[in-house]
Amino acid sequence: MLRRLVMRDILKSSRMHPRIVLARPGETFVGTSELILAITKLLGGLALFIFSMTLMSREIQQAAEQKLRGLLYRLTTNRASGAVAGTTAGFLIHSGATMLMLVSFINAGLMTFPQSISVMIGANLGTTFAMQVVSLHIERYSYLFIFFGLAAHLALKRPSFKHIGMFIFGFGVLFLGMGAMSEAVGPLKNSGYFEFLAQKADGATVLGMLTGVLISTLFTTAIQSSGGTIGILFALSSANVFTSFDHVFPLILGAHIGTCSTALLGSFGTQINARRAAIAHLSFNVIGMILALLMYRFYAQVIPAISTDLPRQIANTHTLVQFVNGLIFIALGPQFAKFIVWISPSKLKERENSYLEDRLLDTPEKAIMASLMELKRMSSIAREMFQMAMRGFLDVDQKKFQYVSKSEEALDALKDAIGAYLLTIAERDLSRRQSIIIQYLLTATSDLERIGDHVESMSEITREKVQRKVWFEEHEMQDLIELYKKTDAILALIVRSFEPSFYDSPSQLAARILEMRAEYVSMSQKIKEKQCNMILEKKENALNGIFYHRLVVCFDKLVKHSKTIALVEKEPFFFLKKHKLEKKTERIATSGSQNQPIAYDSKIFEE
Repeated sequence: MLRRLVMRDILKSSRMHPRIVLARPGETFVGTSELILAITKLLGGLALFIFSMTLMSREIQQAAEQKLRGLLYRLTTNRASGAVAGTTAGFLIHSGATMLMLVSFINAGLMTFPQSISVMIGANLGTTFAMQVVSLHIERYSYLFIFFGLAAHLALKRPSFKHIGMFIFGFGVLFLGMGAMSEAVGPLKNSGYFEFLAQKADGATVLGMLTGVLISTLFTTAIQSSGGTIGILFALSSANVFTSFDHVFPLILGAHIGTCSTALLGSFGTQINARRAAIAHLSFNVIGMILALLMYRFYAQVIPAISTDLPRQIANTHTLVQFVNGLIFIALGPQFAKFIVWISPSKLKERENSYLEDRLLDTPEKAIMASLMELKRMSSIAREMFQMAMRGFLDVDQKKFQYVSKSEEALDALKDAIGAYLLTIAERDLSRRQSIIIQYLLTATSDLERIGDHVESMSEITREKVQRKVWFEEHEMQDLIELYKKTDAILALIVRSFEPSFYDSPSQLAARILEMRAEYVSMSQKIKEKQCNMILEKKENALNGIFYHRLVVCFDKLVKHSKTIALVEKEPFFFLKKHKLEKKTERIATSGSQNQPIAYDSKIFEE
């Protein structure tokens, strides 16, 4: 009786005073307010951790984007070099960002799907090396990294150094987040939630192993970061929430699978081979998880023998599993690629591969011809975008708009790749004609990329038009369709005009493009005048008129860039010479007075 009265008084007190919480013998009481603060601190630490990883990835991409791109789509001549390139990129920007870059390259045709396999494997391994650094207990120096990183960003002038400064700043914030998570775990340790997780994710049993993999997969998918999951495991193990290798092993494998969601989401709206790269990433980690489960006894003996510190065991498991799986899949690369094609069949036409080959750089005429063929491929993608945007406009289909958005990213990647290739050609000892045609090609590349921007604007205008429930009359739709047909015909000629030609007369196709452009201008002007008169006569409301005018202006801008391309193609040096195709040249030396800057007297600006 006395015991029941005492328990009743304790329960009553805990309801009246939220800071009093029951605890088991040997445990400390944790109040509700402390519990809430600990949860918010854990979530805030996780947010800082993920933010810092994103910041570091972005800053290192901006500091060395061109080098990273070149590393990825040039060092894939064999599986070994591709794996090295992927490992480097994965270490610097993590596997998720690397896979998004791979998907973009494949969608643009700058890389083939089989080439991406070794890069993908390397990216998974490179990420584990980055987490090895995170596993080091250097949280005490986080504020030092934050201070010097921000100081470098503010004090240094060169953009690349400023990005590196922010990278160091992000490195410090990462460990600040790690420290916050570790401190928050203490009060939460006895709440029962982590104990429940440790019981369910027990790798000593088959059910516990599968449950742990599933929980970690779902969590990693939700936060879009395997690094975030591994970081939490570091914090939990440091606080002795997890004390056994059995508890963390399935959670590590789940993180490998959950991170694949980034590439899968990024592949929506892309070509089939780009989607296959994302599927390959998921398949690699799922099959790798099965292999790791089958080899569990091996890992359970080797990993604890390397280190007794559980956070180090987590980092070593993360690396060793991906290393072993990588060796297996590198050896079976061609067969794995065929397997992915088999499980993802498609009747859709695949894009042509890139013509930009480094081996052609020694023969500038061939390299210029390759650039022309690449511009032809780029213009074909721009025309496909335009056609898909119009279908999306007519069908109000979001999938088509997604295709347009991904194709616009492909055009951006192609512009960078073609521009870098042409600049590399320009480093050779060129003839006057070759020097001038490279300038023309750079201009055409920019115009094609701008055409893609205007096509994407059409999709954005259509989305906003649908949201505002703006609908055009049948005669207005017919006028737009006629305008579309004329524009599409001009783009078809643009594609044909980039076919390499071996004569020194103005291109007949360019002349025809200019003629059709004049016909288009006349048609567009009549349509705009007709629309203006309808508004003046109050037969059309202002909102409809605004959206209609914006769409027509997109067509106008697109055709304007077509005119610029045609004018370039009419220039007298826009042709190739057959007898120079095999002629090799050397790189021009970049030292000497030829490259010295000219000093001007600043007084010329003073009046």
